[in-house]
Amino acid sequence: MKLAAFATAAALMTAPAALAQDKPTVTGYLNQDYKIINVDSSGGQFIFFILQKDKSVVWCSVLLQSGETSSCRTIK
Repeated sequence: MKLAAFATAAALMTAPAALAQDKPTVTGYLNQDYKIINVDSSGGQFIFFILQKDKSVVWCSVLLQSGETSSCRTIK
């Protein structure tokens, strides 16, 4: 299932900037030079990303059906 997670991540990285919303998104973090350090699909309807830049770590959930970022939270 990790292959599907990385395919979703690749699709998010190539999504047009016009789709960006006011809320934080995985694409927005990737555009700020955050790196994906972990991906977990857990077999549900969401895929979870942990992103890191320097000492900042962010957790994001993305709805698999639409590729839309559901939420992002700074965890460190």
